[in-house]
Amino acid sequence: MARIRRLSFALLAALALGACYQDPEERIAEQQLMQDMTDAVNSLGMQVAEMQATVDSLRTIIAKHDTAVYRMANVTGVPYQR
Repeated sequence: MARIRRLSFALLAALALGACYQDPEERIAEQQLMQDMTDAVNSLGMQVAEMQATVDSLRTIIAKHDTAVYRMANVTGVPYQR
């Protein structure tokens, strides 16, 4: 009985140690993948910020054009609704 207990303990210890092993190359590949994903997300964030700046600029231009058209319509007596 003691022999079976020692054998099962040794097997359990071997399994526990084996489960802790990590392949260094696999770990490096995972870290590289995470870095690539981080770079991609940062790039997307910068693109979104650039697009938002472009949209804001276009809104300003449209507002100025709308005001100019409204003033011209007002001066000429043409009905204009915003």
